[in-house]
Amino acid sequence: MRNRNGIFWGIFLLLSAALLIVSQLHLITYTFNFWTIIATLFLVFFLVKSLVYFSISGTVFTLAFLAILYAKPLGIAALSAWTILGAALLITIGLSLILNPFLAKHRPWMRIKSKMKWSRRPFISYYEDDDDDTKTVDSSDVDVFVKMGNGVRYVRSDDFQTANIQANLGEAKVYFDHVTVRDTATIKVNVSLGNVELFVPRNWNVIKGVNNSMGNISEAGTQKLTADSPNVTITGLVSMGNLKIQYI
Repeated sequence: MRNRNGIFWGIFLLLSAALLIVSQLHLITYTFNFWTIIATLFLVFFLVKSLVYFSISGTVFTLAFLAILYAKPLGIAALSAWTILGAALLITIGLSLILNPFLAKHRPWMRIKSKMKWSRRPFISYYEDDDDDTKTVDSSDVDVFVKMGNGVRYVRSDDFQTANIQANLGEAKVYFDHVTVRDTATIKVNVSLGNVELFVPRNWNVIKGVNNSMGNISEAGTQKLTADSPNVTITGLVSMGNLKIQYI
């Protein structure tokens, strides 16, 4: 993780320096005002972060916002902002379907044991993961994969250790109120244009290490920590999505 952070800040600072020099030397005919530069730096920040963490939705939508910002010099002023964003959504869905299996090896939180079947027609696949249902999972290691659907999982375990939760263009709700953590546990999330809600015991000492790329991470409820509270680390990536941690 530290290596990725170093790469991210290195690339971001180099691009920022290049943008500053180009804007001051007037090497291009387009005139940069102060707020355009600030907005560009902000978008470049998220673009580099999305590239470093292999976030398809973050990369595509950041490029879409840059295209909207520089529509005139790019010669696409005839396109409305909604047209560009609509195209970005379709591109994100298409690239996610094509590239997610290859990107999984670069993103450990995506390595989920999903059942994949292929239809007789080439290049068409579907996932058999009970996307739109409710299930009770009795296991120390939990995998949840929701794609273009909704899923609710109730976890039951006397020795909970890990959970891998992925939501792409879908919504996942996972309840951990009937599990026991003996020492430590890890919950890995990957949210892309989706929503994940984690319902966790209020006596858990939750350690948050989630990377946020143009998404939202929130908490609700009140923690009640004691000397025996287990440490539970939540890691992963939220890209153009929402992660909510609800203490119950």
